[in-house]
Amino acid sequence: MKGDTMYVVTNTIRVPAEHAAHIERGFGGSAERMKQVTGCLGFMFLKEEATSDVLVYVALTQWEDEAAFTAWLSSDAFRDAHSGQGDSGASGEIHHYRVIA
Repeated sequence: MKGDTMYVVTNTIRVPAEHAAHIERGFGGSAERMKQVTGCLGFMFLKEEATSDVLVYVALTQWEDEAAFTAWLSSDAFRDAHSGQGDSGASGEIHHYRVIA
């Protein structure tokens, strides 16, 4: 894979500690599900070492290119993965990156 085409997206999610189990369950099977998504090269769900009563998680996905990521956003798989989230008090911040090296 050429480094200039790979695309990485991170979603930093801040969650009150009392909702941590809900978030972890929701993302629990994501790595396996994302293996089935065309163009997805990898998925990791990271948990920052706790420093307060608000926990920080990062969902990191690697894509063949931006087009593969964009196609996933409009797919049934994306809608299914994000349905039934409920009110977890979570807030997120999404960042998009192009791999250059």
